[in-house]
Amino acid sequence: MTYHNRHECKFVVPEAVAGAVLARAAAFVEPDPNARQRPGHCYPIASLYLDTVGRGLQQETLDGRSERYKLRIRSYDDKPERPVFLEIKSRTDRIVHKQRCPLPRALLVPLLRGQVHDLPGLRPAELTALHEFVRRMTLRRATPACTVRYERQAYMGRGDTEVRVTVDRQLAAIAEHGPVLQIDDPRYRPVPMQGVILELKFTDRCPSWLGDIIRSLDLRRRSFSKYSTCMAALSPTPRAAPS
Repeated sequence: MTYHNRHECKFVVPEAVAGAVLARAAAFVEPDPNARQRPGHCYPIASLYLDTVGRGLQQETLDGRSERYKLRIRSYDDKPERPVFLEIKSRTDRIVHKQRCPLPRALLVPLLRGQVHDLPGLRPAELTALHEFVRRMTLRRATPACTVRYERQAYMGRGDTEVRVTVDRQLAAIAEHGPVLQIDDPRYRPVPMQGVILELKFTDRCPSWLGDIIRSLDLRRRSFSKYSTCMAALSPTPRAAPS
């Protein structure tokens, strides 16, 4: 539930480059179990991001702070019996730590009011994640700011599930300020992008085959925040200053 020395190498590339990466990685990866039976090995993700009144968490990303984190609630479908997932994604320089906890969808409203402090049946790491999520949310007075949705094509390493290769497409967003988290929602607005988002993830050391792909295709790592990009796209276009 918590990754130590987790690396996430992110690239924004043309569709053809993403296809070349997947072709070269095919001998070393297999479809993610959640995507195995889906067309194109893709599944939808919707994440409700929380932020302060002054958008302090977004600003920490824009400023490139070496230590920062995001608070989000993630869903993979709209079935009422399926849980959503609380996530704290922290970054220290280029090392990523993620804490995650399942939450019954019916508890989303009390959770955002800070009224959920314990859930039966959670593993110790999940319970720790729940407590820490509520603590940080309360400390920062964070509330819903934006829902980000996209399609993820996902693969994991053969024999090493810590290795993941993903491609994210069809980015869309809602300026959401309430306890609403849906995959299917007519309010989503497409967010323009110059390419697709390729992520190569591993723990501790980069596998040699993955390093070979990065070098052979001359992939250049790029900082890219879906949340910040969507917030910018949803913001009203500022008026030009009078001449």
